[in-house]
Amino acid sequence: MSDSRERHLLNIEDETGKRTIPLDAATYSIGRDVTNAIVIHGHGVSRQHALLLRIPSPNGYRYRVVDGNADGKPSANGILVNGQRVQSHELKDGDEINFGGSVKAHYATVSMGEAEFIKYLKGVNYHSIKAVPMTSTITQAEEELSHQPPPHEAPLNLPPPKPGAASPGPVPAPKSSPPWLLIVGGIVIVLLIVGIGVMIMNRPPAPQPQTPTQMQ
Repeated sequence: MSDSRERHLLNIEDETGKRTIPLDAATYSIGRDVTNAIVIHGHGVSRQHALLLRIPSPNGYRYRVVDGNADGKPSANGILVNGQRVQSHELKDGDEINFGGSVKAHYATVSMGEAEFIKYLKGVNYHSIKAVPMTSTITQAEEELSHQPPPHEAPLNLPPPKPGAASPGPVPAPKSSPPWLLIVGGIVIVLLIVGIGVMIMNRPPAPQPQTPTQMQ
């Protein structure tokens, strides 16, 4: 029995290139902020530009694009569907969505089985993503950094510590003498030298020995 059913795709063209994203979640947030489920890059794209909402239809479901974020704040440049500015639009196969500037996306639906759909996605070199809760505060970049190993550091070739030996504590840095102490010391030395010089200059001359007078 074939498992063929309708599949939903979003073909995006932005500053990073082209990619095809399969859609199956109930909600997608779109914008240039990395916390969005679908991140798009380009001049004129808001941090939280638009939403994709899954809605029921006679053949299963469709997606509706809505301008702005989950709090109802509209984007700076709005969205265009097939060249017309809209606040909300139920998408049909082949619709073109413009998110400002040259960033655009095409909504498409195809009817395929699971294996055939996987092969099709590989053929268009798709970029698969999962929906991210819009209330999440952890960005994809932070999650990737948290899983990266720490940078390699070269080990130090230190000898192993001896059993029972206490680990050496930090070596205290030599203390430098305060500047004022050096100045006072210099003044004292100068005064001592001057005092010694004055004492030498004021010392009375030694008495001269008297020569004995000749007897008459």
